[in-house]
Amino acid sequence: MNARQFPLLLSAILLAGCATSSYNVATEKQETLFINTEREIALGESVAKQVEKELTVIRDPKLLQQLDRVGAQIAAVADRKDLSYRFTIVEMKEKEEEDEPNAFALPGGPVYVTKSIFKLIHSDDELAAVLAHEVGHVVAKHTVKRIQGAIGLQALQILVAGTRAADARTQQGLDLSFASLLTEYSQQDELQADHLGARYMKLAGYNPGAAIAFMERLRDYTFKQPMRRYSYFRTHPYFADRIRLLRQQSEGRITFDDYINAKR
Repeated sequence: MNARQFPLLLSAILLAGCATSSYNVATEKQETLFINTEREIALGESVAKQVEKELTVIRDPKLLQQLDRVGAQIAAVADRKDLSYRFTIVEMKEKEEEDEPNAFALPGGPVYVTKSIFKLIHSDDELAAVLAHEVGHVVAKHTVKRIQGAIGLQALQILVAGTRAADARTQQGLDLSFASLLTEYSQQDELQADHLGARYMKLAGYNPGAAIAFMERLRDYTFKQPMRRYSYFRTHPYFADRIRLLRQQSEGRITFDDYINAKR
């Protein structure tokens, strides 16, 4: 065994020795994961410390009151009760860096929203849509599964490189395939988080139709922004796909516009 193959063996031992099979309440499937809840929480806390070093934490009392109130109601109905959800507002430290409306969740429960997203949010119901979506990611263990998938793919890349069987063009093709695979998982995860988010909104007493209004406003905002460098990979599904799913969840139907705007 050469040195380049050793990380592959190490990953295999890690996956085999620590893997546990458990029922995922969000996906309603039995899943095998090598990161248990304790490690998931520790990982999230570690990344949260780094996030809060890189970004500025906002202490606006009015925004925090709204965030904490809505966040607590969503957390109370989330399927996973083994986590403590924490909601934080952040913005970019450097003034020259644009603070895009955004939200993201870390393993184990930390959820972040940018201060600028409040410019697009017009009600508690719409904030609930954003937070419920992110909590959906945590409940479904999307980040945990992506980390597990990335380790497996990295191990495969190490194996291919170690055998010296791939020329530069083949290796590039492998890299593109791996990136495409992970991106596809991300698109599926986004739709599943939308599905879970709509359910949590209903359970918490919020109007799930507000998720559609917010998504349409976010779509319009996004299309007005300057053109960015073309990317081969979409990390999110088309807005129309997400709006169609949300409409079906909240209204039990889809409209003609949902069909004709299929790529928007």
